[in-house]
Amino acid sequence: MLCDATCLGSFCVTMLEPLTRKQILYAKAESERRRCTQWLLPFLAAAQPKFLTKDELRFAAMAELKVSKNSFDSAWILAIEETGRHDWYEPLRTRKKTIT
Repeated sequence: MLCDATCLGSFCVTMLEPLTRKQILYAKAESERRRCTQWLLPFLAAAQPKFLTKDELRFAAMAELKVSKNSFDSAWILAIEETGRHDWYEPLRTRKKTIT
């Protein structure tokens, strides 16, 4: 939590003091992590097979949600721990490429 007051944009409502740059950046990063974690949860659900790599999901999240790589990586760990799908820490088996 940034302060005891409700914060909107760059100002605290009850104190009417501008937030510091550090507080603004922290709030933005926390918001990105929260959105990204919620976005990841359906992919990591118990019944879902593991069919995408972390890199593929990161690329999609960064494009769709406009989040940073660091926010995705933090959300990745949070989502794995929340779902208990520790198998997602292991890399996806490489797919055999068939020559046609």
